[in-house]
Amino acid sequence: MTVLSDIQAQLDQTSGIIEGFRRSIADGALIDLSGLDQSVEEMCGAIGKLPADQRLSVKQALITILDALTTLVDSLEDQQLEASASLKGVSSRQQAVSAYGRSSNAAIPVTPGKEEPEK
Repeated sequence: MTVLSDIQAQLDQTSGIIEGFRRSIADGALIDLSGLDQSVEEMCGAIGKLPADQRLSVKQALITILDALTTLVDSLEDQQLEASASLKGVSSRQQAVSAYGRSSNAAIPVTPGKEEPEK
């Protein structure tokens, strides 16, 4: 038999974990979500085993967790966009440096056995 107090503790713990992830992302850290899906699945399974009259008592906590997950997804998407933009900027600079390097070397002909022209 599943105890309502255990499920409520699990709901609170899951909510805290999600909030911790969101704060970590806001601080610019990378997070590891492995295990979160299993935890949520187990929690939902336990809720399904509750008597029908007790299920409604966890409804608000579930809504809070869903809202927190939505916020987490938004934060992850923002983090991904920032990382993508940053990488794109690095790539553009690398291309410019490479192009500049090629064109500057091509502009100074070097003939074997002769000194390089003065710059």
